[in-house]
Parts: sequence; structure tokens; C-alpha cells
Amino acid sequence: MRYLPVSLDTYEKKFLILGGGFLALSALKSIIATEAEIYMIADSFTKDIVKKSEESDGKIKLKEHELTEDFIFMGYDYILIATENFELNEALEKRAHSRNMIYERFDILSKSLISINKSLERGPLTFSLNSSRINPTITDIIFEDLEDFSKSYNLEKLNILSEIRSELVRKNSQNIDEIIRNLYESETINLSTFLETMPKYKIEDLKSSEKLLNQIEKGDEINLEKESTLNDEKLIEKRIDEAKNLSKNIDNDLNLEKFHDLDKN
Repeated sequence: MRYLPVSLDTYEKKFLILGGGFLALSALKSIIATEAEIYMIADSFTKDIVKKSEESDGKIKLKEHELTEDFIFMGYDYILIATENFELNEALEKRAHSRNMIYERFDILSKSLISINKSLERGPLTFSLNSSRINPTITDIIFEDLEDFSKSYNLEKLNILSEIRSELVRKNSQNIDEIIRNLYESETINLSTFLETMPKYKIEDLKSSEKLLNQIEKGDEINLEKESTLNDEKLIEKRIDEAKNLSKNIDNDLNLEKFHDLDKN
């Protein structure tokens, strides 16, 4: 695998697309849903690009300027090289590569440092498909299947499970992955009820979570150990005492004299 799928942060970032034809339109479509500002420079632009710019409320900025092999560009976070001229793209890539810029070339894969995936965002999920090794038409067909597949997920359920996981992490619970998997696969448990109930009780491992699940499902009285009811000041004092005792034990085991003895040896 040459390109590892990663997520680029586009918040307050700037993309520069060099080109104004079909390849540039393809580059634009691949990033138009991001939070970045998009700048495009070319001798001229297709009607589709102009239309998207006019409808973007200032997000997509076009500038007509002759692109030559000596064209200098800087001050952008990501560069997309997408002119219809192979030799020009070659020269622009050499400039970007020599200056360690993060770029992708759209006519050939070449030495591009990134390869932007075709992406779909649904709630907390992001699906992406890399098309660098197959033709764009096949990519579109597969992506349509991916869009249909993504609709099978219950987004409300996923959001609740994320909140439950955060609460389990706060509790320093064990077996968190197994607990979440059990909750995800359960067809009977009301996740909202579980989320509302769990902060009151200790959930230390898989066994205690399953016990809480069974008691909620059956409507039985919950008899798990409750979370500490100590007030904040007492809880802080208790933790300070525990930290002091731990510090004393460490001092006894690893004191300076022992380190000096090691030096003598």
C-alpha cells in the first residue's frame, strides 16, 4: 500500500488548484465539501467551474492568469496540479516537490504526496474510496453502492454508543470494546435508558455491564454498587492522600543513595 488513507484537516486551510478545465473540475469536486478556502488559477475556466464558484458564497475564488513553467506559487496549504498540459504539470510538480509542498497531480499519479479519496460523510462516519488505480467510471459505480450501504447504519444509535463509551472511559472501566460491541449487537436493550442509568453505578468490567443490561431489560431492581457519593472536597483529599502514600513508596524503592551506589559500581 503506497498511500495510507488518512484525514487531512481542512479547517482554515487553503487549497490552490492550478488549472481550469476538466481535470481542474474533477479536483474541485473532490474538495468542495471541505471547510477550506479554495483558490483556482488558470488561463480560463469552464462554465461548470464558474457556476460552482458563483454558487459557493465566496468559498471558491477564481483568478485568470497565464500559467507557465516558471509560475511561482506559495502561501497555500495544499496544491492540486490539474492543467490539461502534461509538460506544464510536470514543471509545476517539480517546483512543488522541490519546495516540499503537499500536493497531488491529477493527470498521472507520479510523485504526489497525497491522493485525495472520493468521500462521503454521514453523521459521525466518513466513508472514502481511492480511485487512483481504476477508471473514474468504475469508481462512481462502486461509490454509489457505498452510498446505499452507508444508509443502513442507525446514526442515532452510533451517537448514543459514542456517549456511552465516553462515560465508560470516565469510569476507567475494563473491557470497553467488548461492552460497546455487546450493546451494538443487542436488539432488545434501550440504549438511551442504559446511558441515563449507567452514571449512577460502577461499571468496572464486562460482567458488571452485562448485569446492568439484564436488570434494565427485565425491569428488575438494579443492585449494582453505586458510584461514590463523597463530596468533591473529600474526594480530592482522599486522592491527595493516596498520591502521598504512593510517593512515599516510590521514594523508598528509588532513592538517591541507591542511584549513587550504582555510580560507584
